[in-house]
Amino acid sequence: MDIDAALLRYKGYGKGFSIIERQIDLPEGNFINSVIGPRRAGKTFFMLQCKNSIDLPDSNKIFINAEDIDLEGITSHDLDKLEEAMFSVYSPDRGKAILLFIDEVQNLPSWGRWLRTLADERIYKIIISGSTSVLSTDKLPDELRGRAINTIVLPFSFSEYCSAKDVIYSDRMRPEEAGAVVSAFRDYLEYGGYPLVVEAKTPELKAFMLRELYETVLQRDIIEKHRIRKPNVLRAFINTAMGSACRVVSAPALSSWFTNQGTKLSDQAAANYLAYAQDVFLFFFLYQYSRRPKQRNVKPRLYLPDSGLLEMAGADTAKKLENHVFAELMRRGKRISYLASPEIDFVVESGRGIEELIQVSYSIEDPGAYAREAKALTEAAGALKCRRLKIITFNEEKKLKIGRYAIEVIPAWKWMLSLPAPRSLTQRPRSRA
Repeated sequence: MDIDAALLRYKGYGKGFSIIERQIDLPEGNFINSVIGPRRAGKTFFMLQCKNSIDLPDSNKIFINAEDIDLEGITSHDLDKLEEAMFSVYSPDRGKAILLFIDEVQNLPSWGRWLRTLADERIYKIIISGSTSVLSTDKLPDELRGRAINTIVLPFSFSEYCSAKDVIYSDRMRPEEAGAVVSAFRDYLEYGGYPLVVEAKTPELKAFMLRELYETVLQRDIIEKHRIRKPNVLRAFINTAMGSACRVVSAPALSSWFTNQGTKLSDQAAANYLAYAQDVFLFFFLYQYSRRPKQRNVKPRLYLPDSGLLEMAGADTAKKLENHVFAELMRRGKRISYLASPEIDFVVESGRGIEELIQVSYSIEDPGAYAREAKALTEAAGALKCRRLKIITFNEEKKLKIGRYAIEVIPAWKWMLSLPAPRSLTQRPRSRA
């Protein structure tokens, strides 16, 4: 273990890097900022973006990589030495704020108590990151409860993807410019927004990197961490669960399916596997909307942090589109749920009311698809007293007038880029709704 070497390696880290600016803001206040999210979503580069944007001397911006090989074997008794090394290596100006960035902090022993001690010294502004939900507010060590606030970093949004690929867009685009954006969105829909995948030049390399990322999460973050004795069963289970993306999942149903296939899997083991995947942000669960608190915590729908991973499950473009909309709502910090009957993909809640109802459909040109989506929205609008109704499609755009309700139909790429919707209303026959 060489603490000084581990700190020297990252002195000035991030200067001169080409960093795609993330459209994420760290909240300000007298607390620890906890940057969480899936592996390789860009948490480290987001921290470097924050580091480079703050007007302080480099000596007052300390970066620690808790996965550094020279910190292997560090014990809780060595943490005082780590703080001493921070001052000997960086020589910060104590008259100014000292920014302390710690990447993958969960790898340090007794990190919760150590951060509490540092925070109590009142000389540090602390930003930490991790690829496990142990940093989430509801799972933080007791020492940090009420002292930390989360910021989630997911793979690139479509807007960030456009920045990375130099795709130009604006409120008013010529047909050829809009066509380039739609083409970019088609690629984003298929391969997602993981930064390294976005940088890959060929479809074959993109697919390879997605498989490699997926396998790394399974092997390092689940199988090795939890000492899974039957890794092949775990892999088969996660693959099967991914096949149920955008649908309700349950541990008993999945374990029953495996048992029927000849592989014994208990309900508890299935529940554990789902929890492990959730802990490392491989799975997210969306619960149903209900005014009854008990019904809000049952029958979750499964989503992923990025639709590129759904390629492993052979998902179609419609499912990828819905998953991308879920991820975008998460990025925007929306409080969301789904409605079981009538079936509404996303209920966006605000305060004590409903802000918006959203359906996702690749296309509504088919009369049956139009009737199904519009009927569900207008029924739910009446029941939930919500006037903002939206259908997000791949590339269809219009406004519908159905009785006393107006429904905005908007392409997903335009919605994700926050571009304006059309103003005209198209009257559709009531019989179809």
